[in-house]
Amino acid sequence: MPTPPPTVTPRLAATTLIFRDGDSGPEVLMVRRSMQASFMPGAYVFPGGAVDAADGDAAHLAACDEPADRLVQRIGAVTGVGDQAAAFAVAGLRECFEECGLWLGAPDDHLPPAAWAPLRARLHGGATLAALAGEIGLPLATRCLQPWSRWVTPAGLPKRFDTLFLVARAPAGQVPEVDAGETTTLAWVQPAAALAARSRGEFQMEFATVATVQSLVPFTSVAALLDHAAAQTTLPAIHPRVTFNAEGKVSGVLLPDQPGYDSAWAG
Repeated sequence: MPTPPPTVTPRLAATTLIFRDGDSGPEVLMVRRSMQASFMPGAYVFPGGAVDAADGDAAHLAACDEPADRLVQRIGAVTGVGDQAAAFAVAGLRECFEECGLWLGAPDDHLPPAAWAPLRARLHGGATLAALAGEIGLPLATRCLQPWSRWVTPAGLPKRFDTLFLVARAPAGQVPEVDAGETTTLAWVQPAAALAARSRGEFQMEFATVATVQSLVPFTSVAALLDHAAAQTTLPAIHPRVTFNAEGKVSGVLLPDQPGYDSAWAG
């Protein structure tokens, strides 16, 4: 077998699953990545991205609506990210506002609906989330986030992320909008319907996204889903492994409980 590519160190990332109750059960917000994106072009994903160095700085920690040690206990200990929990949580809030314009945890009538877009534009222009929070008199609502899962991109791929998946309820009175840059389409989807559309070739999703959507199917309300998330006591990182064909190209992805995983290349 050809030698696999060099191992790339995973970059920390946060992804937020945002829910609302629909006629057929919970609906989750997904955005379609631009066809020009360097990572997963054209795929439907949840809002998210890399954790920035500033996400865990003193200004952002001070802006959170719960102390750092509580975040470590509530998210860090459960997922194994330890004292980086606050940075992951802030990144989840920031990426959500950047990519779909939702300020999670805001009271329904805190600002007029039209006031959120200028704030988002300033975030895109370089303002920090902590500074914006101070201006509008809101904390960074990490309390509204619950951990759902943690995935590490397999060794052997050119881009790798150590991603914490978080869940939250959509804020009332705010309307999500794509950023028209990284994301080009926005959709509220019922999990089973999204999986059915993918099976017809109509809704592109990558491996970890598919597995995450599958994990949402059993829940009949947002409240039940969030209660389940809050009750979880341990969420070890999931480390898929890739298999290679005779030409050294990736031919498949395996989970720890699947045949062949133990013998697959681990980096």
